[in-house]
Amino acid sequence: MGEHRISATGAGAKAGIGGRLHGLRRDQRGVAVVEFSLVALPLFALVAVILEASLLVYAQHRLDVAVERGARFLRIGSIQSNSMDDDPAVRLRAAMCGGGFNMFRCEDLRIDLVPTESFSPAQVAAPYDAKTGNWAQGFGSHFDCPTGSSVVSLRVAVAVLRPFRFLDFTGQSMPGRRQLLTSTMVFRTEGFEGRAC
Repeated sequence: MGEHRISATGAGAKAGIGGRLHGLRRDQRGVAVVEFSLVALPLFALVAVILEASLLVYAQHRLDVAVERGARFLRIGSIQSNSMDDDPAVRLRAAMCGGGFNMFRCEDLRIDLVPTESFSPAQVAAPYDAKTGNWAQGFGSHFDCPTGSSVVSLRVAVAVLRPFRFLDFTGQSMPGRRQLLTSTMVFRTEGFEGRAC
């Protein structure tokens, strides 16, 4: 009779476990939490990528606007006509950064202003050295004040912070979690004469 009770108890235990498992399969509580935890990481990664891309595109836009403003001042001879004792590169930097909200510090801008033979941007020095992953040697050290009716190239580069480092926006990543942004304009100055920087 004792054996009969043991087997009945064992059968009842099996039926109890099976009933509980069956009940757990039907229980829907906590499903939303599990599903959200599965989707949360890709969702937050996607939001971070969109945010970083937006910041970098806006920073590139602001750099392009600043270079366009600086080229306009150079093209019409405004930098030359307002010549004082200060450095013309400082005047150009002030003209470039003098409007709107920039995503970079004006002090970090590296400017190369050189005369060119034609309107081809291929002859303009590159700001990035792919071998070292840093600034190219000597970039930002050329500032040749343009004369009237001359073709000049203005290349400006700045390293901006990448908040998440998901994207390599330009293929020119810099040390310190930064991304190099570059903007170039090749133009002919107006026919002003006798204005020195």
